[in-house]
Order: sequence, then structure tokens, then C-alpha cells
Amino acid sequence: PVGSSDPPMARPAVKALPPKHLVALAVVAILGLFLVADYLWASSRSAAPSIWPSRLDISTRPTASPPPSEKQTKGNTSTGSMDISATFADLPAPELQWKQMAEAPVPRLDGAAIQIKNLLFVFAGYGTINYVHSHVDIYNFSDNTWGGKFDMPKEMAHSHLGMVTDGRYIYVVTGQYGPQCRGPTARNFVLDTERKEWHDLPPLPVPRYAPATQLWRGRLHVMGGSKEDRHEPGLEHWSLAVKDGKALEQEWRSEIPIPRGGPHRSVTSPSCDICCCSLEMEVVRFLYRLDFLTFHILVSLNSFCAPGNTFSVKVFC
Repeated sequence: PVGSSDPPMARPAVKALPPKHLVALAVVAILGLFLVADYLWASSRSAAPSIWPSRLDISTRPTASPPPSEKQTKGNTSTGSMDISATFADLPAPELQWKQMAEAPVPRLDGAAIQIKNLLFVFAGYGTINYVHSHVDIYNFSDNTWGGKFDMPKEMAHSHLGMVTDGRYIYVVTGQYGPQCRGPTARNFVLDTERKEWHDLPPLPVPRYAPATQLWRGRLHVMGGSKEDRHEPGLEHWSLAVKDGKALEQEWRSEIPIPRGGPHRSVTSPSCDICCCSLEMEVVRFLYRLDFLTFHILVSLNSFCAPGNTFSVKVFC
């Protein structure tokens, strides 16, 4: 035991940390705070999906809602939980049912067909990759029968045809001549469907594969298609004055080129304008309108033209 007479024990002196150690400690503390804050922020984000559904339903499932007023019903059509303008909604129509028709006389690939009244005229096409048809078959919608087969002109194309009718005469323009991937021909013909007679038309300035073809204001219009190499899209646009299956001119007239060329275009002709729809999947899809001198874009079809989708376009003058 330490006696009262003994001197008191001296306590060891605490050494102060050097300034550089204090700086390091401060840096570590700040980093730690940042790490903790980051962890808390990440935890709050991961927990958000489990919290939000209990407070707000943002799913696309149709939800119960009060019936729309008569004014709202006229202007908009409800699809699920999304209201869209009636402009883009499906028009009310009876449900259509598919019905099997009489089997065609021969199998065809990439031929052409056009309807006049109750008759469907089916032209050319591949039988196999090495064989093409050179005749026309006729289907009668009234009695579900095939009949009235007749030959095409020997110089006429066998696939990738441009075709349009005025209700009696069928105008057949350019196309691929022969089987496999042969070249196109510039020869054009017209068929009198009542007499089953063929007549020549002036040849195109250059041949094309599958051009868009339409009758408009007494002229036969041919647009686009693929050029002779099959790959480069054509932009050219020609027209020829015709009447009752006869050409009124000896040469095709050059018209304003189409904005986007290529084959397999859909084209329609309201009373005032020509409308050309670009539908190739490898290009941007648009609907264009030609009025007198200029092509105008009507609408982008990217939202409608997904693979497998079908659609229709109405044009009002």
C-alpha cells in the first residue's frame, strides 16, 4: 500500500496527434458520411415499387370510371384505360368471318390479281422458282368457281407487275420477265375483260419491278418500283393519257418524283389527289399525297405499321 508520506504518482501525458493525422481522419469521416447517405438513398429507391402500388395504381388495366357524357363519347373512343381521338379509332363495323373458297387451279407466288364486279382476275406468278405461269385464271364470287382461263401475251412480265383497272380495262405495267430473279421488262399491256383481248401500250422509259400504278384524271400513273439491279429504289414518276383501253399519247410524260421510292407500294386515288403509302419494312413508312404539283406528307405510319398489323386510310378532299 502506498503511504500518505509517499509522493503522488504522475499521470502519463497524452500526446497530441500531428496535424496531418487530423486531416486524414477528417477525410475518412467525410467519406463515411457519403457512403451512409448513398446507402440510404439506394435503399429508398429499391423500396419505392413496393410502396407506390399501395398508394397509386398506374397499371394499364382498365379501371372503373363513371360513364362518359354524350359529348365526350362523340369526340373520343375509349380503348382500355386510354382515350384516343376518334380520328385514329377503328370505325364501327360488323364482325367479318373468314370463309374458305374453291381451291385455285394452280399455286401462285408473287402474281397479281384484280377484281371487277363479281370476277377476280389472277395473273401470272411463280409456279416454282424455275417456272412461271403465263396465263390468267378467273374466279367467280357468285358461284365460288374458277373458269375462263386464257393466255397472256408472250412478251408480258410474269411477276412484280404494276396493275390497275377502270372497271373494264386492266392496265398491266412492266415487271419481271421470266423465273428466278430475272430482269424486268419495260413492255406494257391492257386487257379488255369483256372481249378477252390484249392490246399494247407504249413501253416505259426504263423497266421497273413492282411499281405503284394508278389511274388519275384520265392518266395512267406509274411511280417508284425497284430499278434494274432489284435493290436500288426508283423515284421516277411517269404518266400516260389513256381512254377506253387505248393510249392517247405515244410517249410517257415525266412527272414529279415520289419522295420515297421502292417496290411494293400501296397507292390510291381519291377524286382530288393521289396518295402513295410507303410500306417496306426496311424504310421509314409514310403516307404521301400528290396534289397537282407537289407531294405532301399526310401522316407517319410507324405506329400503325408494325409487322402483322393491318390498317386502312381514308382521305377526304
